[in-house]
Amino acid sequence: MLGEHNYETYAITNQIIKEKIPTASLEIGMYVVELDRPWLETPFLFQGFLINSEDEISQLRDYCQFVFIEAKETNTSSVQTEKVSRVRRHKIYKVPMERELPVAIKSYDYAKQTVRNVLDSVRFSQELNVFEIKAAVKGCVKSVINNPNAMLWLNQIKDKDNYTAEHSLRVSVLAVALGRDLGLLPNELEDLGIAAMLHDVGKIKIPDEVLNKEGSLSPEEYTLIKTHAQEGRKMLMSKSQLPPIVVDVAWSHHERVDGKGYPRGIKANKIPHFAKIVSIVDAFDAISSERCYSKSRSTLESLRILYDCKGTQFDEDLVKAFVRLIGIYPPGHVVELTDGQVGIILACEPNNKLKPKILMVRDSDKKNCRERVLDLRHDLKDKQNKPIRVKSVHQDGAFGVHLKEYKDKGLRIEVGVA
Repeated sequence: MLGEHNYETYAITNQIIKEKIPTASLEIGMYVVELDRPWLETPFLFQGFLINSEDEISQLRDYCQFVFIEAKETNTSSVQTEKVSRVRRHKIYKVPMERELPVAIKSYDYAKQTVRNVLDSVRFSQELNVFEIKAAVKGCVKSVINNPNAMLWLNQIKDKDNYTAEHSLRVSVLAVALGRDLGLLPNELEDLGIAAMLHDVGKIKIPDEVLNKEGSLSPEEYTLIKTHAQEGRKMLMSKSQLPPIVVDVAWSHHERVDGKGYPRGIKANKIPHFAKIVSIVDAFDAISSERCYSKSRSTLESLRILYDCKGTQFDEDLVKAFVRLIGIYPPGHVVELTDGQVGIILACEPNNKLKPKILMVRDSDKKNCRERVLDLRHDLKDKQNKPIRVKSVHQDGAFGVHLKEYKDKGLRIEVGVA
């Protein structure tokens, strides 16, 4: 529990060094990494931001008695210091999202075709093209390192008729994005991306009538579904060109930290770190995607479900890191602003998760308008001189706005004003 720490306590969680500090002692320039209460009980929701103004300090004092900030000086080892510096570097976006998106589209489309090829190869008992898999993941990793918002934006374009292939790609992108935030090195991100892409390959051995059954599974069908973990392990064990962790993730991504998962029922200390990451992003994508047997949940609701399962099903620190990654305004979501305009979220800067950059596509009457970017960090005002803020967040398709149309025609992005 956070309340069990003393003021002077330092801790290392998710490779970030934290210091507990009363909100009365906060100053501009401090980096807040965690609050003293659940993120859902505050307007910040997703911690991890640099304090830039007295207003932010006042808001923190309204909701919290103390927070955890990133410590400036510690006695940690050089290895720990290097890990923390990696995390700091990974918070920086090398390329603006608008510039990265066209590059990301090429890598994403190539990876999508690669996943389909992989599943077809397995289905017809053909050899996996490991070179193609590695090349596809390498392209995605490079884009995520430059700016994860572009790949996360593309992840919102979903086709429920190709769920298995697209789910595998989305899980790979989410895992790599989370790994980036955790400070993994490029070669580690590539191994994680491959493992995530192939985590469900064993499902090819499950009959479609069971895999896509509408309604509840019988005990026998559920037992059959669970065999996909062992089947995936069997298929991948013979592929010596693949990193060994790929086999471990296929085998272990349904294990739970409380030991109640399958197929082995192992507990947290026995579950591979990459499998813990994949289990979280796998569940998130499944919950937030429409299936033949279930409706999709909103991103916020999906995150709530993960958060409620931290410490039992999922690793607690990794869930919190994933929540911070996705944020309250995820790229690719459709938003309505307080002045009635509608747009698509492009990105939120790491230090300002509550004021996204938005591509405007509908005017206040919900009619098509000139596409331009509004950056809410600039404290824009409407015609009544009131601040423009996000009123509501929606999934792809709301207000007739479909991401695929904008992806296919290419975004003509121009920085604009309200």
